[in-house]
Formats: sequence, C-alpha cells, structure tokens
Amino acid sequence: MKFNRAIILRRARLIVLAWASASLFFTAVLMVSDFGHKPLGYALYANALHFALWTFAVPILFGFTRAFPIRHGKISNISVIVLVVAVTATAVTLSLWTIVFSSYFPYRSDYPNLRSFFQTELVRFLPVDILIGIVLVVAIEGWRVWQQFQTERTRAIDLERQLAVARLDALRMQLHPHFLFNTLHAIAGLIVEQPPMARRMVVALGDLLRLTLKQSGGSVRSLAEELEFADLYLGIEKLRLCDRLAVDYDIEAEATSAEVPQLLLQPLFENAVRHGAARTQHPCEIRFRAYRQGDGLHLSLANGGPVCSPSSAPPPFGVGLTNTMDRLQLHYHDQFSFEYVNQPQGGVRIDISIPFRKANDESVNRPEDRHANSSIIYTHSDR
Repeated sequence: MKFNRAIILRRARLIVLAWASASLFFTAVLMVSDFGHKPLGYALYANALHFALWTFAVPILFGFTRAFPIRHGKISNISVIVLVVAVTATAVTLSLWTIVFSSYFPYRSDYPNLRSFFQTELVRFLPVDILIGIVLVVAIEGWRVWQQFQTERTRAIDLERQLAVARLDALRMQLHPHFLFNTLHAIAGLIVEQPPMARRMVVALGDLLRLTLKQSGGSVRSLAEELEFADLYLGIEKLRLCDRLAVDYDIEAEATSAEVPQLLLQPLFENAVRHGAARTQHPCEIRFRAYRQGDGLHLSLANGGPVCSPSSAPPPFGVGLTNTMDRLQLHYHDQFSFEYVNQPQGGVRIDISIPFRKANDESVNRPEDRHANSSIIYTHSDR
C-alpha cells in the first residue's frame, strides 16, 4: 500500500496541532479553576504528557471501533467498546501519573510514594480519562459517518451525472430517426411527381447524414456548427418548397462562437417549416436572430403562417419541441427560458435564452452555476 507523503505530513501537522491546542486549553482551564495555586510549568507538563498519551491511544480506539462499530447499535459491540475505553483510560491514567511522579512532581510532601498517590487520587482522575475516551470514540464514529455521507454524496452526484448524459444521448438519438423519417416521407411524395427533385433531395440528405456521422460524441457544439447543420436541412426543404420558403439570418459575430446543445435549431426550423411554408401557398419567411446580451445568449426564430385564433387552444408540442425543452432542462437545469408565441399577423415566434459560454469552455454544465429561473411560456401575442 502506497502512502502519499503530502497526506502523511498534513495528518501529522493536524495531530500535533490538536495535541498542542488541547494541552494549552486545559492548562489554561486548570490555572483559572485553581486560581494559580499550581505551578504553570507543572500544569503544562502534566497536560502535554496526558494528551500525548491519548494521542498514542487513539489508533487503538480507531482499530476497535472499526472492528466493532457501535453505529449499528449491537449490544455486543457497545460492550466491547466500553471495555476497551475503560482499559485504555486506566492505562493512560496509570502511565501518566507514574511518569509525572517519577520526573516532575512538586507535591511529594503530600504523597510519600506513588502507591499512596493512587490510593487517594485514582478515583478522581480515572473518570476524567474514561470521559475523554468516550468523547474520542464518539468523535471517531462521527468522522466515519461523515466520510460515509461524503462518499455516498459523491456517488449520487456521479450517478446523477451519468443519468443526465444517458438521457441527453437518448433524446438526441430520438431526433435523428424523427428527422430522417420526415425527410424520407417528403422524398417519397416527390419520387413519382418530380423525380429529378427527389434525386436532389436524396443527395442533400446524404450530405446531411455525412455531416452527422462526422460529429463528435459530445452533446454541445458552437452555434456556427449548429447553423451549418440547420442550413443543410433547410436546403432540403428549399428543394421541396421552392419559392415558398425564404430564410433571413440576423446573427452577431460573437454569437457564432457560443456553445449550444447539438440539434437545438433543426427541430425549431422543422417546426417553422411544417407550420408555416408547408401550410400556405404564399411565400413564407423564416427569420432567425442570435445575439449576446450580458451573460446570456438569445435566440429568436419566427415564421409566417396562418393566423391562429386567440380563442383556440394551444396545439400540443410534437416530438421536436418537447425534445428541445427536455434537453434544455437537462443541459441548464433552471438557467434558461423558452417562450412560444402565436403572432397576431400569423405564424409563431420562439424565443430561447441560455447562458453564454464559449465553445469548448469546460465551465458549461456545472450544476453549481445554474441558479436563474427558467420559464416555458405559450402565449397569444397582441403586439
């Protein structure tokens, strides 16, 4: 078994500090309680030797409490520990006063020999050492319980992190077949009516899938990379919808380096196409805006489309939007906002705010940094 030298030195310093502190504290208590009648040197010497002996006795208590843990409440274990404390306290008391009496004991006129001292004073000093032994046992057990709590807490945090990663991967994998099936369905509808366009869509779909396979296994990437993927998707839809679909970008340069969850935009663009240009025979524009404001990254996507009646119930979110909100929650916990607004002139606007992080910044996803309030809002706008 290898020992870390730094850990050994740190523990040694801690032991020496505890021994010196206890010696000085109880010397001060003794001097105050005895009104200075005892010589200071004698009081300091006796206390220093006393707690040095207890320092050497701690490993004994440590070993027995490990072998016979009292936190389980077993009577046999408690009995063993009580016996060990009594024996250890007796040994410390006898050793202490034997050494003190034979080295520096200013009261020899009162006690001609060590036996006479023990006959009169052992009953007074032994209960104190038994109490010290009990306190040390309780402290050792408390330290073990704290260590176990910290270990379980670390394990729980690690399991929670692994669960979050697994859920993110599952949600991301849910989007791939969802998008692929929708695109293949659109291609199937064009094979008979417009074979050349269907072939071009297959080629575009191949380019998009090639980019997907080249992606790393990470769950986040830069907004620029996310837009590159979304552009390939919009290229496929542009082939299908022709002049009915137009896309307008308004993106700050700084925002392109921000880190966002993978496949954050594609479901939003897909939702905008399906509920906008795909439902009208007129030209339909999708407007995407991205900018940084303070410590936040703000994304806004709006599309034209049919006017939704203010009295109508909000449509249920499909796989794409539900998946997006779930992944935002897993990535940022409570530090994001998601707003879904029916526009009075027709169409829908989605506003998302997330913490601004540079791509490849390891500080993203730290739980302790997620403290703002999130909101997921569905409203009919009157503006």
